[in-house]
Amino acid sequence: MGDSNFYQLISVIIPYYQSERGLLKRCVESIFSQQGEFSIQVIVIDDASPIPASEELADLQSKDRRLTIINQDNAGPGAARNNGLDHMPYGTRYVAFIDSDDCWREDFLLHAMEAMQRGYDLFFANSRRSGFADTRFEWKSEAGLDLVASNHCSLGCERPLYAFSGDFFGYAIKRSNIISTSALVYRLEIAPDLRFSARLFNGQDRLFKLELSQKTDKVAFAALVLVDEGRGVNIFDSAGWGTPESLVLLTSYLKLSKCILAELNLEDNHRAFVATQLTDTRYSLVASIVHLLKTGQKCDWRLVLRASWSDPAFIVMFVPNLLQVMMSKVRSRA
Repeated sequence: MGDSNFYQLISVIIPYYQSERGLLKRCVESIFSQQGEFSIQVIVIDDASPIPASEELADLQSKDRRLTIINQDNAGPGAARNNGLDHMPYGTRYVAFIDSDDCWREDFLLHAMEAMQRGYDLFFANSRRSGFADTRFEWKSEAGLDLVASNHCSLGCERPLYAFSGDFFGYAIKRSNIISTSALVYRLEIAPDLRFSARLFNGQDRLFKLELSQKTDKVAFAALVLVDEGRGVNIFDSAGWGTPESLVLLTSYLKLSKCILAELNLEDNHRAFVATQLTDTRYSLVASIVHLLKTGQKCDWRLVLRASWSDPAFIVMFVPNLLQVMMSKVRSRA
């Protein structure tokens, strides 16, 4: 790799809210331990964390000018990332995010910047979440949606880097969870004004990734695990069906799907896919309510009321979906 990218600034934004000591420091140290001579600025947004970032990083902040801590009232990770985007230093060329309980492996930026130097605008790597046996690239999906490196074009370098072949946005809209927010880097000039949606709490990172993937078709990825994720709190990846938490998942997915339909410029086939997912989610929400009531589990009616308010079609389709659920149960007993 030549020197042209070594001193182009990479801003790394960390939304921070933690009740466990040591995680943030480990995260920041993984950034400062990256191989290669990169110009890095780390921006930690303390989202009114119970353990202040200034305490966690006191020794690092006192001796490293590459670290900035900004405090804000609690507003959630999306708002924290937006605050970081608004405070990136002049000269930032590339943007990365990492959650405070995640860590980069030491060659993450080497892979990312190799792709950027070759003209790609968006890079992502494989990652592994704590407690999960499979990597993100191995998470089960519909047929034809697995990310198989051999189906894409190698960049022809010593690292296992590949150019994504095909319609990346079309792929991402069906499999956005294959990309961890902590495992992507993008060229700022393709989306200088892009921000996380204030309308969403759960799912704002997925909407951001979809909006970002519409900005370019120059996408590269590394077929290696380069990021280790903590357990975190991601309702889309962790809520099991038939549990009280599933109501959070389903109502959040309703809102996310409606935002995608309202805010993104979609081709007919993409719009049809999201609309079908929305229809299926309305049915699944009714089925989940029935299951919770039948099994004596807690049903958070506030979530159901909010879903009804934000999605009137859920109310319109409630009785038809309820009848369909009951008929399905009758058929299963036959």
